[in-house]
Amino acid sequence: MALVEDTLNSDQDRVKMQKKKWRSRWRVFCCTFCTLLVSALAVIVVIFAISPWTELCTDCGWSGRAYFGATITSGGRIILLGGRDDSQNLGDVWSGSKDGQSWNRLVEYADFGPRHGHALLCDRNTGELFVMGGDAGGVGGAASVPLSDVWLSIDGKSWVQQTGAAPWAARKFFGAVIDSQGRLYIAGGLSGHGSGGLNDVWRSQDKGVSWEAMSLAAPWSGRHSMTLVRMLGGMNKDKLYILGGTDGFAHHDVWEGNPEGTSWELMQFTHRRESSYDSFEPRASWSPRASAAAVADTKGLLKIFGGLLDEAGAEGFFSREAWQLPSPEGPPTDWWAKQSSDNRLNVRSTPMEWVKNSDPPWAARSGLQGFVDPADDAAYILGGQDTKGFKTDLWKEAFSINFDNLYNMIELMFLRLSAQSNVTSSNSTDAAA
Repeated sequence: MALVEDTLNSDQDRVKMQKKKWRSRWRVFCCTFCTLLVSALAVIVVIFAISPWTELCTDCGWSGRAYFGATITSGGRIILLGGRDDSQNLGDVWSGSKDGQSWNRLVEYADFGPRHGHALLCDRNTGELFVMGGDAGGVGGAASVPLSDVWLSIDGKSWVQQTGAAPWAARKFFGAVIDSQGRLYIAGGLSGHGSGGLNDVWRSQDKGVSWEAMSLAAPWSGRHSMTLVRMLGGMNKDKLYILGGTDGFAHHDVWEGNPEGTSWELMQFTHRRESSYDSFEPRASWSPRASAAAVADTKGLLKIFGGLLDEAGAEGFFSREAWQLPSPEGPPTDWWAKQSSDNRLNVRSTPMEWVKNSDPPWAARSGLQGFVDPADDAAYILGGQDTKGFKTDLWKEAFSINFDNLYNMIELMFLRLSAQSNVTSSNSTDAAA
């Protein structure tokens, strides 16, 4: 009996030791699992909180607006003026620091008067500001009043009219650029008649006083709400680019023009098909859009942000996409300039491919403005209109870690899931019917 009792006691002790050992292993496993889970969640949160964009100010002080003018001076000051909201045209002028933290209104009612759809340019050599065209009406049911005037200012406060009636047709929603010699260019736009647009190009060499037609019928379709960009650097420096716009139907074509705007060529782009082969097509990878913002930098990069789409998506008809076209690595070589021994004589160079950088944390919008600060090649976007109204924010394309980015990404995911669910439900209803 004593032997049996000793054996039982020994077995009980062994069982207790086994339970104690497994309890210890279970604790280690739970702690390790929880640590890994928390670490994974932390990594996911940090990854989604990281953004290539930095919000410089959410409410910059000026009232929300779209279709306004904005530029940056050689001194690093942002100038914003005019535009419209739901009820009125605006004629104020604002100056702000490029970090977005300091804004002051230079004048509440500028001499050029309230307007939207105009152009604002800055001559970085002289600091002079130019306001051209736009619409003094067209808000709240009022009749459209397109303009063809040009105004100049050296401080943003006092404005001098260079001409009250330029030879080009009065217009709004047109493209405008200024070159390194201070010459002004305008292209396209809406004259207030119909839903189409114009396809002319004009230039002024005397600060907007007189104008000469560079092309009265460019090969791109008459359109408005497109973007006109002058390349600041790279292999295509000083060339002009027309991106998108609408002539009643939105486009996603890109036209490349010579620095004078007298000749234009429809660009071809590479499109990757199922990661197996490439096709070359005369359209960009981004969907057709109007009222987007486009910029070019000193490295030769061409970028387009946001815009108004033809088809509704997760955020209505507004886009929050950011696309980029790299600069060519070298100048094209004409076939007759190649050596006869070149085995690539009959092979043309591969067109560049548009790359979608990201879905930025800023809200999808149209009627926004964008520009590049040549000091650091950083792109900025500000203002515009989204599903909730008119924006008063300023964003810079610069790396940031902000948990608001995580919130924006989660919100975008829910919006897309909701939109997909609505589409599925609609398809099911149609099938049942």
